[in-house]
Amino acid sequence: MLRMKRLMYTMTLSPGRKAALCLGLACATAGCAPLALAQDDAGDVTQKPIVDFKSCAKPIYPKPDLREGHQGKVTLDFKIGPDGMVSDSRIRLSSGFPGLDEAARAAIAQCRFRPALKDGQPVEAWTLVQYVWSLH
Repeated sequence: MLRMKRLMYTMTLSPGRKAALCLGLACATAGCAPLALAQDDAGDVTQKPIVDFKSCAKPIYPKPDLREGHQGKVTLDFKIGPDGMVSDSRIRLSSGFPGLDEAARAAIAQCRFRPALKDGQPVEAWTLVQYVWSLH
C-alpha cells in the first residue's frame, strides 16, 4: 500500500481521479469488492454478487471535503437484483464525513454487478463494498 501511495503521490492527477485510481488499484490488489454478504436474508447463495468496476461512474470528490482535506473509508451495503442492478443501498459504516459517504454510495450504485447465484440461478442478495477516499 505504501508503494501505491508513493506512486499516486508523484502523479499529476486531480484528486477525484486519484481517488478513482486508488479504488481500482486497491480492489485489484486486495480483492476488496465485494467483501461479504451484508444480510443473513441472502440465504445460502453459492456465489456472492461481484461488482464490475469497469461499469462504474468515476467518483467525484465532493468540493467541500476536498477543500477541508477529508479522507476516509466508508462501508456500504448494496442490494443486488437478479439482473445485476442495485435495487437498494445504505451506509453501514461511515467515513465520518457525510459528503464522502454519499458520493461513494451514489457512484457505486451506478455500477453493474454479477448477481448472486443460488443453484446456478441469479438471485437477489446484499453485499458489502468498502470505498476509500484518499488525497495521497
